[in-house]
Amino acid sequence: MNGSLHDPHLLWLAGLLPLALGWRLLRRPQAKAFAPYAFVPQLPFSTRQRTRFLPLALQCCAFLLLVIAIARPQQQERAPITEQGIDLLLCMDLSSSMSATDLGAEESDPSDGTQAPVSTRLDFARRAASTFIKARPHDRIGLIAFARDARLVSPPTLDHRSLQGLLQDLEITPAGRKDDATGIGTALARAAVYLKDATSNSKVVILLTDGEETVAAETSSSAIKPMDAASLCRDWGVRVHAIATGPDAPAARASLQSVVAATRGQAFLAPDAVALQQVYAAIDELERTRFERLPWQQVDRFQPILLLAVALWLLGAWMRRRWWEVQR
Repeated sequence: MNGSLHDPHLLWLAGLLPLALGWRLLRRPQAKAFAPYAFVPQLPFSTRQRTRFLPLALQCCAFLLLVIAIARPQQQERAPITEQGIDLLLCMDLSSSMSATDLGAEESDPSDGTQAPVSTRLDFARRAASTFIKARPHDRIGLIAFARDARLVSPPTLDHRSLQGLLQDLEITPAGRKDDATGIGTALARAAVYLKDATSNSKVVILLTDGEETVAAETSSSAIKPMDAASLCRDWGVRVHAIATGPDAPAARASLQSVVAATRGQAFLAPDAVALQQVYAAIDELERTRFERLPWQQVDRFQPILLLAVALWLLGAWMRRRWWEVQR
């Protein structure tokens, strides 16, 4: 940590001290004549005589400290991490197609030749999202799960340990059930509502899906459309990044391009597990660079010096009045 003075040019004020001492010396009354008795040189000095310089010395030190304080000593310190961070919602697709096992090859254990459990699209998505959460300890991160409907699993929170547990507990919607569909518009609209009143620096939604909107596309459906949800996000200052994964990722991404563009976000393609990790890392870097700050800051350190100067001045004045001035 390096120290410096904010106003070093004010140190010239210290030059007033010898001028003041010279003026004090000139104004001192002349000594009166005294008979030179032979015994005078042998008279012992009292404690008061030996320490008569102390009040003036203390007040001179006080003046010099005051000049240093006026020049504002500062110290360079690493800036503490006190930024507010961002509010972020992960929207995870739980439709039955997320149970497919086509994002990566299985790995075998070289010790016994056994193969690891089959990983679904959701398994790979969870791992990538978990890594993303660990990399952003100062952001409030929440989780929305959606198929036909969307539900808030966790509001944006700094309790990432609990969030990680909830992420691992997500279950895929069984195929054939009535709620097995992909409601992207509903999920985005719900995320926008939850982030609407957030007061953080930035509000971000990361949507992961392996398909296109199917709920709002139904003839009899009154579900909100993705573009209508994007309008809500735009009006409420919510930025949307979309990740399309799986073999049908190109088509899904194409359908989301206009949605993310309306919110100043980006659409990413993740056809396999490796690409999925890379996409989350890219989003992490993209959002991180928006809030770069200087790692060092200048901190004022004049307060203790100023207090010491006042204390020495008062002590010198008290000592002069109490011990050295003639009491009347």
